[in-house]
Amino acid sequence: MEQSYSEANVKKKTGIGTIAIKTLWIAVIVIMFVLTPVFRYALIIAVAATAFLIWYWPRFKKEWEYVFCDGQLDFDIISGGEKRKHIMRIEIESADVVAPIGASALDGYRHLSVLDYSSQKPSENRYGIAIRLPKQEEKVMILFEPDERMVQLMKTKCPNIVKS
Repeated sequence: MEQSYSEANVKKKTGIGTIAIKTLWIAVIVIMFVLTPVFRYALIIAVAATAFLIWYWPRFKKEWEYVFCDGQLDFDIISGGEKRKHIMRIEIESADVVAPIGASALDGYRHLSVLDYSSQKPSENRYGIAIRLPKQEEKVMILFEPDERMVQLMKTKCPNIVKS
């Protein structure tokens, strides 16, 4: 039997919190360099903070990766293009519905708490999955942005659950 496999990546939108943290770090470094003549350890602190920021800066770039393989959908986050963290795995067969965000099939599930694994940019390719996660009492809505191949494979696997 042929295995159904698809993966998709989307870059996560840089949020206001990330921008604020970047700005704060840069401001602290500039202030420490300015205070060097007054405070004798300011240069050491400024150089250490600069080194830390150079090392940490790529981790501000995040992207989501979705992997669909034989009915299982994995959600991973990739930081800085190199560090991967597995978030969750779900079985599409256990979902109530998988549909585009604007679809009427999701109308009965709009009250659920949301797990947003999308780019957080307005997109016509955002889908929602209404599902009860393992070890959780309530259902949740998972937002993600699959590609066309992934949607087709999910629809082939579970045609009564996946709407398009």
